[in-house]
Amino acid sequence: MKEKLVPFLRCPLCHGVLDCNATSIVRDFQWQEVMEGELACRQCEERFPVRNGIPRFLSNDVQKSKAQQTVDGFGYEWSKFNKQISSSYMSQRDNFIDYIYPKDEAFFLDKTILDAGCGMGRYLKLGAEFGSREIIGVDLSNSVEAAYLNTRHLPNAHVVQGDILAPPFAPCFDYILTIGVLQFLPQPQSGFRKLANLLKPGGCISLWVYAKENNSLIIRMISPIRTHITSRLPHAVLYFFSRIIGATLFAVLNLVYKPANEWKALKPLGQLLPKNDYLYYTSRLSFHEITSIVFDHLVPRLTVYLSRSEIAQWFEQEQFSQVEISSRRQYSWRAHGTL
Repeated sequence: MKEKLVPFLRCPLCHGVLDCNATSIVRDFQWQEVMEGELACRQCEERFPVRNGIPRFLSNDVQKSKAQQTVDGFGYEWSKFNKQISSSYMSQRDNFIDYIYPKDEAFFLDKTILDAGCGMGRYLKLGAEFGSREIIGVDLSNSVEAAYLNTRHLPNAHVVQGDILAPPFAPCFDYILTIGVLQFLPQPQSGFRKLANLLKPGGCISLWVYAKENNSLIIRMISPIRTHITSRLPHAVLYFFSRIIGATLFAVLNLVYKPANEWKALKPLGQLLPKNDYLYYTSRLSFHEITSIVFDHLVPRLTVYLSRSEIAQWFEQEQFSQVEISSRRQYSWRAHGTL
């Protein structure tokens, strides 16, 4: 933990100011890193540990909750896939910019940013390289270990383990992004409201979630299998099955969807294929990235599919302006607004 992170942090219980008491400090780069210690609240005197360079804001209630089962699954995923997909910089960059449309990398320059649900830190890393003044990634799962290792060399990147529903931050952000996170909360709107409260006046938020529209087949057929079977499997077993499904999907995408969209003679066929826009885009991903997507769909105990009208209502109730909601490849929604 870089010492300059501390002013951005607050007690998640009472929102009090925190003091850092370090017991182990290293200087691996041009700054000091607090590797071990604790953060003490001036107001309620609660204490939160710093372990392996990461401040930890985990309550017993969070750790015992049903949601933790989903969190643990994603933590396993990001740790497992970290080395396999973190090197594909260009596809990650393009994907990231597509998620946060209509914003682009120039928007990050000199802003204080929160990546809510940062996973292994792939977008956190990109946001730092885009010139953010400071960018903080928060995640409830143990994927923060990978995120920290992937970004600790960047002077403007920080990683925190904490809960979006009890965020350990001051309301200090110019921009918040949350990609593929809110749909896994029991009450997604509550998570959105918590994040909106962390913005400065005039701050912006971007989100990406699964759409209720155009996903009726998944909701009716895949969701029950995920809820009752795959989300209950041991993670190593689910990873094994995800590789089998991923290999099959990888073959279909490259042998069917890619030629049907890139070969002139077969383009009429491409227009007839189900979910052609999304699956053709997916065909350009690596085997490991496709396997990660499969695992991502099968591991959560709970997934909420959201309609465009629901998302619009969120922004309206929190009094956002300049709201833009657009479909992403006809299976998900990306939305942006200014407070």
